[in-house]
Amino acid sequence: MTEQVRRSARLVEIENLLRQNPRGLKTTELAQRTGYSSRTIQRDLGVLESELNVPLVEGEGRRWRLMPGATPIGSVRFSLQEARAMYLATRQFFRHQWEPDPDALSALQKLAGALPPNIASQVLGSVAQQRQRQSSRQHVEVIRNLTEGWAEARSVFIEYRSQRAGTALTTLLDPYLLEPSPNGAATYVIGFSHSHGQVRMFKVDRILSAAPTDQSFEPSGVEDVQQQLRRSWGVVLGGDDDFEVIIEFQKSVADRVRETNWHSTQRLTHLDDGRVRLELRLPSLLEFVPWVRSWGQEAFVVSPPELVREVADSMALARAAELGRSQPRPSSTHGRRRPEDIPCRRPAARR
Repeated sequence: MTEQVRRSARLVEIENLLRQNPRGLKTTELAQRTGYSSRTIQRDLGVLESELNVPLVEGEGRRWRLMPGATPIGSVRFSLQEARAMYLATRQFFRHQWEPDPDALSALQKLAGALPPNIASQVLGSVAQQRQRQSSRQHVEVIRNLTEGWAEARSVFIEYRSQRAGTALTTLLDPYLLEPSPNGAATYVIGFSHSHGQVRMFKVDRILSAAPTDQSFEPSGVEDVQQQLRRSWGVVLGGDDDFEVIIEFQKSVADRVRETNWHSTQRLTHLDDGRVRLELRLPSLLEFVPWVRSWGQEAFVVSPPELVREVADSMALARAAELGRSQPRPSSTHGRRRPEDIPCRRPAARR
């Protein structure tokens, strides 16, 4: 390896280290992590700033950091198999992203430049289709401000629609994580809500506005939140108690159940009559109920009792609503229905 190649690799490594440490690193810390002398690192910082136009700032404590929004200097190239993996990830994104995200489309267009031509053309075709849709300026502004607060550890003042209160509420939020739902149809922000005095999660689509503040915060308990997400069925964190769930599936769907890894805690037992038993441990049942219902009569809930009641009640409500729709509608002499003639439906269980 020539000296020029070594220096190029070192410059990219320094830039990556600064990008991964937004609070900055000292020259000695960069030297220790790269394995070069502090004098060499000092020269490299000068090259990054003067020759490659990388916006560097020497802040308090002689810590070097990148200015927010700096464009990376390193180019990315994928192997064929890595390209396949990235393509499948983009397809998953496009299948559930109805409202276009201009930042995501810009990123995917750049990604296409690192993919083989045949794969890149399909990604670019999907990007072009998404660009034809109209995006919400409000949604884009909200997600951008949340992202800045998340990346820079700054509190964000949000206004959101509360389903429980039935009105708009406000809170100061320390955004810890942005997390997509398992099917990719929604994005949630998880963080410490000052109004609630605890870690809460908010669906981004329900946030009406998000205004960044100058108030910084120290992310605490992020690893605990990530651990809870790994234990959850979706994005609901749940409480400290776990539910021991047991579902038995009929023989007709046993193969479908066996071929998928549904959860990190799952245990599958093959029963003598061809059925299969699924056992797992969940911190919340909220998002699990619709999944159980989707199997219809092919799934039988054994435990816990809370899940048995929830599924039974939701199925009963569905049957009652269907019967209500199938009843003949009474007519009045004026061809208009009286208020007392309109069937009332109980609201479906909240997800």
